[in-house]
Amino acid sequence: MAKLQKFKKREVSMLLTAVLLGFLIALQARSFEDVSDVINRNNRSDVFREIQILKDTNDQLRDEIDDLEDQLVKVSNNQDALESVREEIDQYEALTGRIDISGPGVHVQLAGDIQAIWLTDTVNELLSAGAEAVSVNSIRLTNKTTGFDTIPSGQIMLNSVILNEPYTIEAIGEREVLEEALIQPEGIIERLQRIVSDVEVIVEQRDSVTMEKVL
Repeated sequence: MAKLQKFKKREVSMLLTAVLLGFLIALQARSFEDVSDVINRNNRSDVFREIQILKDTNDQLRDEIDDLEDQLVKVSNNQDALESVREEIDQYEALTGRIDISGPGVHVQLAGDIQAIWLTDTVNELLSAGAEAVSVNSIRLTNKTTGFDTIPSGQIMLNSVILNEPYTIEAIGEREVLEEALIQPEGIIERLQRIVSDVEVIVEQRDSVTMEKVL
């Protein structure tokens, strides 16, 4: 009887031990789950933080790119403005005869009983068509040119120089445009040929026309 009681006590003890071990294992497993949840939450938090960092970085980069694009536009605008100013300076120096100039253009030769007004109209037509520089009988016209004068003998004078036939007018610019301005229907050449009898007119495009600066 004593042995039976002792055996039962041992079984109860083992049962309690098993229950306690089971409880401890379950508790440990739950702890692992809690730790895993924490780790997962931390990992998700890290991911969100990294995403936010990347977003902020991208926003900064986008702002920097926008600033650089704005600066590029300003630089381009400044460069365009500088080039425009330089072109205006070049045109002014060309028109005032301060520099030698050469380029494509037209060569016009007029012969006959031509009055000064026809030379004036021809020059004005070329300038209106965009000529960068014009010369008459190798005399370059500038902002100081006073114009054509007719002396009592009927001869034409330019800058105190008497012009002799044939009158040679040269202009530098877009040669097709300059030629078209002269020979267009009802243009200066057609009117000249209709009004002035026996006038001789030659209009040629030239690859290169050169004019020296006016001293």
